Order: sequence, then C-alpha cells, then structure tokens
Amino acid sequence: MSPPARTILVVAGEFPPLKTIGRIRTVKFVQHLRQLGWRCIVLTLEPTGSEPNYDASLLAEIPEGTEVIRVPFRDLEVAIARTAKRLLGRPMDRKTGHQSATAIPEAGARSGAGATKSPDTQADGGAHGGSSRWLDSAHDLTRQLFTNYVYIPDSYRAWANSALKRARQIVDSEAIDAIYTTLPPFSSAWVGYHLRRETGIPWLVDYRDLWYGDVLREWLPNWRQRLELAMERRLLKRADAIITVSEPKTDYMRAVHPKLSARWETLTNGYDADIYAGQQRTRSFADGRIEFVFTGRLFKNRRGYPFAEAMGRIAQRSPALVKPVRVRMLGGVAPEIRAHYDAILRAYGIAEHFEFAGDVSYREAMNAQINCDYLLLIVDTGETSDGVIPGKLFEYVAAARPVFALCDPGITRQIIEKANIGVVLDAENVDACEKALEDLLRQPVPRELARNEDYLAQFDRREIARRFANLLEEICMTKPSTRQASPRPGP
Repeated sequence: MSPPARTILVVAGEFPPLKTIGRIRTVKFVQHLRQLGWRCIVLTLEPTGSEPNYDASLLAEIPEGTEVIRVPFRDLEVAIARTAKRLLGRPMDRKTGHQSATAIPEAGARSGAGATKSPDTQADGGAHGGSSRWLDSAHDLTRQLFTNYVYIPDSYRAWANSALKRARQIVDSEAIDAIYTTLPPFSSAWVGYHLRRETGIPWLVDYRDLWYGDVLREWLPNWRQRLELAMERRLLKRADAIITVSEPKTDYMRAVHPKLSARWETLTNGYDADIYAGQQRTRSFADGRIEFVFTGRLFKNRRGYPFAEAMGRIAQRSPALVKPVRVRMLGGVAPEIRAHYDAILRAYGIAEHFEFAGDVSYREAMNAQINCDYLLLIVDTGETSDGVIPGKLFEYVAAARPVFALCDPGITRQIIEKANIGVVLDAENVDACEKALEDLLRQPVPRELARNEDYLAQFDRREIARRFANLLEEICMTKPSTRQASPRPGP
C-alpha cells in the first residue's frame, strides 16, 4: 500500500473568485501539489459577490475536489459607516461599502488610502447637502483613523481572528502535516503563528510582497513601521520556512531578520505553458494595426508615463508612424494617474490611440494578451523594487507575444534579457523609450524572438511546485508534528 497523502492547510486571503493577481500563485500551488499527492485544505475569505474584484468565472480555477473553507469578512469601519448613514437617513450603497474591505489591495492600491466620493456628495445636496458633506468628511476621517491606528498590519486583522478560530477546528478534526500562509494580507501570518505555537505543526510563510520595507507601504509613519517590524520579527520566530518570490527579496529579508533560524527559500512565480489552451487567436496580425496591450493596475509606483510621452514625441515628428497604433490599457487606474495620462495625451493630440478600459474579466484580459502585437509591461519603481517580479510577466511569457517593458535594473529586467522575450528600458527614461518605440514601429510586423526556452524552463509552475513539495517534505521530516486529529463524531 502507498503511504497516506500528507495534508497541508493553506491560509490565503486571496483566492478565487476574487480577481487579484495574488490568487494565481496559491491556486496553482494547490493544483500542482494535489497532482504530487498532497491533500490541500484551503482556508480563505467568503466573498459576498458585491466586491468590485469579484469574478464568478474564476471559481473554475479551483481544482475539482479541493476542500475550500470560507470565513466571512467583517469590517468595523464599514459597519460604523452603515450605522451612521442609516441614522442620518441616507442609504449606503452595499457595493461601495464593501470596496475598501473586501477588495484585496494589490501592490500600491492600499485600502483606506483615501475615500472616493460619489457624485451626489460632491454636488449641492439641497436640504440635506450640509449633513451629506459633513457625513462624507466624517467618513474620510474615520477611514484615515482606521487605516493608521486600527488596521495593523492591514484591514484583514479581524478576519484573521475569525480564520484562526476556524483553523483551530480544522486541526482538531484533521491530521494536518503542514500549515502554509501566503502574504499579503499580512494578518494571515497570525493564523500560522498561533497554530504553530499551539500545535507544533510545521509552518511555512510565503511572502509574495515584502511586509516591512515594501516601497508601497512607505506611507506608514515611523512609529507604525517600527511596530510592524517588531510584530513581524515576533511572528517569524515561529516559522519553520520563509519563502519569497525573488532572490533580492530573500536577501533583503535575511538582512532585516538575521537571527531567524527558519529555512530560507526562493520560489518565484511562474507560468503554465498550457494556460492559453482554451483561447483562440482571433485577430490577423496583417490587418495593418499595431496593438500594444497592458493588463494590470496603475498607481503611485507603477505609472508608465514615458511610453505615452515617447509616442507623443514620435507623433509630432512622424504622424504617419503612429497612425496604425492602438494602445489598450486594461485594468484599474488610480484617478491621479489617469489625470496625468489625460494631460499627456491632450498635449500631444494622441488620445484617440489610447483606450482605458478599466477592469475587465480575466478571460477578456487573456484574450487581449494573445491577440496583440506587443505586450506592455510596466514594473513598480522604488527602493526595494529591484526584487519585484510581476506575476503578470509570466502571463506574458505564456502568451508568447514580444514584451515592451519599462523596468529599472533588477530581477525582472534580468529575466526579460536572459529569456530574450522583448525590449526592456529604464522605467523613467523617455528618450530611450522613444528610440526603442520608434524602432518597433518602423518594423512591418512584430519581431519574432528566439526565446531562451532552456532558461524559461525554471519558471514552469510544475517545476516550482515540485520544489515546493520537496521543501514541504523536508520540513515535515525534520520537524514533524506530534499533533493527532481528534476522532470525528459518528453520523
């Protein structure tokens, strides 16, 4: 008889059907670990269906037979806002009320960074205009207070408390061999920490983004950064293995936490070669258009202005060269970023060449990626961004279209150059972007690149999952749990 499958408890705030880039890493680990003989129990958020990043079609990503246990999200800020609006006789939109709470903030899009007022609150509200404006001001202040003083380290702290209670029930009834928490949300680490301390079950924590030191959390005041660093150090003392998505991030965390005894491991994101198997290329690349597609979000540290500036310069000098160009920006754009883009496009008279489609379904984004001429990649900038490898990069690799990347020196640039999958330029260098873009536009068809498939093989998700499974086995063998599941009650 073959030995019984090991069981891993996966604690993940981001999981289908929420359309966040962070969900992909977790759901792919689950998929491939199951194929390698692991039983996966996933503990995650229970969406309401009203979240702006809710996409029911993504439920199909969850491998059939996966045990998924969902814990409702409760947000004190939203509850207070609802009560205040109800008392003042002004109904609160359910979807708006949930937006900052249940939409997992991806890199840079931190919840609570500022309130967005609806049109009726910006205009004169008549007899109720004064109370309406006062209420919005109070709501803005409440959000700032919660963001700075209550949501530490993030708005998932209350959810993590509920998830911990449910996790304790799981380990009491199941023979769990390992616990895996994936961050962000960083509050998820509390679940792994307490379970490890209480049960001795080996705990692996996976950093998709840095906690302390993340350039996208630089808005935190010094006292809060010190507090969170102390919090992180305390939690990680219980970790058996710490995983990051790039070597620079691993090196950074080793330097910040030099006294930890945990095993350090780098497991990058990756791609599935067959991810586009169900997608059809519906566009003829000889139709005379030159289409660039960007899929993702734009915010404070990910902007991409030099691309628009470069195209504008070329349009002024050689309008015929940009005439066939269409640039499709698919994904959310921060209001201040969109305003800056609009100013650039107006100044150069090239607005007709750009489409800002906003959030689209995952399937629509995938279809756009395989039907474009060039994939535009805009990478985060900032002090620790040299270790950032966007998950989007690997979708682009699977789409097999040439990449035009705005990226400062770092690991992402290294991958693009070694894999020979496109052109990469400094993120803020307009002159270099202009020259490279003009070179592309003077080519009659997209250049076919001789990709370095041998180099790219290390990013195959099956290979990464195999390494993860080996790490799990090593941790379970060297630090086995003595915890036994409680007998299940009979029928």
